[in-house]
Amino acid sequence: MIRARSQLALAAAALAVAACLSRPAVDRSSYYLGAPREAAPVAVPKPVALRVRPLRAEPLYERRELIYRGDGERVISDFYNEFAERPDAMVTSALIAWLKSARLFSVVVEPGVPAEAPYALDGSVVALYGDLRDGQKPTAVMALQFYVVRIASPGSDIVFDRAFQQRIEVRARTPEALVQGYNEALGRIFAELERELSALQLQR
Repeated sequence: MIRARSQLALAAAALAVAACLSRPAVDRSSYYLGAPREAAPVAVPKPVALRVRPLRAEPLYERRELIYRGDGERVISDFYNEFAERPDAMVTSALIAWLKSARLFSVVVEPGVPAEAPYALDGSVVALYGDLRDGQKPTAVMALQFYVVRIASPGSDIVFDRAFQQRIEVRARTPEALVQGYNEALGRIFAELERELSALQLQR
């Protein structure tokens, strides 16, 4: 009798494990943040090298899940829709690609490359969310903060400090539409950043 009960218990456990293994996987969608630059490069690069440091993100926007603003002060994290990587990492990669395409500086030094550069570009993701509070006008919101620091000087002087924000109305209250809005916002911010950087008088 005891042996039969043990066999029944083992069979039940096996069925439970099989049931867990046969559950359908959670269907999550991943999205890419990027902004390819389509304009021609500048005619004369600045004769200085610029190091791009990894961007940071405000704690709310460090996560990969898409974030929405709902009614009142409600913030919604979308478990089923996420960025392919952390947003700050993807914005950093897109920024490096944009600056290299622009050829605004003689050299753009990527993070981790052991090369000297008199200036560094720092930044952070200040806002990245879908604003759904107006049911008729869903909006993709992005805000980035940038600094240019002269690291060749003893005090690491800040020579540029600027915040950029874009609000892009999107066609639908869907993750796909919002990510398209984020990428449009990113392209506009980078274009504005390029114009601001081109006006800087930087010394070697």
